Amino acid sequence: MLIALVVVIAGGGYWWYSSTMWREPSPPEPSWEYPTSFLRYSRFGLSFEYPEGMVFSTGSLLGGFDHAHPLHGDVQGSLEAVPEIMGVIWAGFDEEPPLEALLDHLFNSSQEDGGLQDLERGELVTSTINGREVLSQPFDFKEEGVDSTGSMTMWYEGEDTRIYVVYSIAPSAAQLDVQSNVERYVESFESEGYEAPSGEVEPYWPTEGWRVARAEDVGVNYGVLEGMVEYVNGNGIGADSVMVIKDGYVVLDAYFPPFDEGEIHIVYSCTKSVVSALIGLAMEEGLISSLDVGLADLFPDRTMANQSDWKGEITLRDLLTMTAGFDAEDSYLYDWVGLERMHDAPDALQYVLDLPVIEEPGTRFEYTNGVSHLLSCIITEVTGVSALDYARERLFSPLGITGSEWRTDSLGRNWGYSSLYLTPHDMAKIGYLFLRGGEWDGEQVVPREWVEEATRKHFHAGTLLDDYGFQWWVSPKGYYSAIGYKGQFIHVVPDLDLVMVTTSSRADDFNRIQDLLEAFVIPACQG
Repeated sequence: MLIALVVVIAGGGYWWYSSTMWREPSPPEPSWEYPTSFLRYSRFGLSFEYPEGMVFSTGSLLGGFDHAHPLHGDVQGSLEAVPEIMGVIWAGFDEEPPLEALLDHLFNSSQEDGGLQDLERGELVTSTINGREVLSQPFDFKEEGVDSTGSMTMWYEGEDTRIYVVYSIAPSAAQLDVQSNVERYVESFESEGYEAPSGEVEPYWPTEGWRVARAEDVGVNYGVLEGMVEYVNGNGIGADSVMVIKDGYVVLDAYFPPFDEGEIHIVYSCTKSVVSALIGLAMEEGLISSLDVGLADLFPDRTMANQSDWKGEITLRDLLTMTAGFDAEDSYLYDWVGLERMHDAPDALQYVLDLPVIEEPGTRFEYTNGVSHLLSCIITEVTGVSALDYARERLFSPLGITGSEWRTDSLGRNWGYSSLYLTPHDMAKIGYLFLRGGEWDGEQVVPREWVEEATRKHFHAGTLLDDYGFQWWVSPKGYYSAIGYKGQFIHVVPDLDLVMVTTSSRADDFNRIQDLLEAFVIPACQG
């Protein structure tokens, strides 16, 4: 399969049309059946339905073409079972462009550049699809003895000051009704109209939403990022989303079906890093006296079983650094046995408080989910509200995070170790807040000193990353991470002004998803 790029000059700029010709293999058998199951593609601020089994790629984040207006891009998918190629192109204009003239330029230029030879254009049709006035044109072409047929639909959306082109191409032998396919794609098409800068990138705060930049505008090699997406697709890695923010702008926002853009996702143990921020906020308010306050003083109305000198020494600092010394056995290292016991207990808080302490507090890191639940319960104890309500007021609201959910234990306390749900875009806001030292749009949302303490090494961990801070993992390679089961990550790389977010639903691919940062994203941002 060869891809031909066709330049069309319009409105003082250039845009490219991507067409496809078949060289090999031989013409397919006529027994093909078109898929009956459709999924929804969501990326780059647009979404549309497509047949299950189609795989998408892009030439660059905002298009395999050059256009004078900053709003432009393209995406193309291929379906192997019935070899259809479909794609979407978008390009911004300062005023409504002449659609028929653009189609003429597209077809004429494609022939001049050797893209579509022996081209026969069908009748030009103006119609209304899903409330849009669209211009459609079918076409047939031959290339080295291969018969293909296609259809293209173009329309202009005044609100976004841009045109969209949706096309479908297939071998004539496939006997596909490509015009009907195009109409289906157009009918299901939705666009949020991302703001995509060109040239100099201006500072902003993503409270109302992230802005998108062409990778090259912020010094990122998009070819490496594209290779990462192909690696995820080609190796069956169970990622649900991968998002990369450089210099405050999105340069990659990839979603893998059936997960769609805008959906909330369980972040598992990334919840711990959010709880850490809430502890910092409660300390700033004076609701917690210091990091050295004792466990018994944090829960003055509770009595604890298995009292010992060591239990009496546990401090808030020990909880934050996972060095409390509890005999919990509630992590992946113990097949979650202790975690199940905590969930089965009638009072999860009391269950953790009653655990025996078998090591001197503050001496050795031991990943313990129960201590993170204690931190959430501390928030409720000192504020009088749930951790979720406190987060919404003090943390989420300033950042523009509005769609969060957070499951609770049997007595209504938000689980401190897991069960927070956020969108990938909102996960990225948490990472970006920490990247900016706790500041957000002129307000110091989280104290800078807390951000620095939470994200520096306090103890050697030697497991998921080398070191551990206050409910954040810390790498000696210059980044820190919120890490969750099955491949939820918020990576922050300060020296590169970089945030990376991933979500996933498959535990088996945790390591391969974790490796994406160092294998692809950091190299892409280093030139």
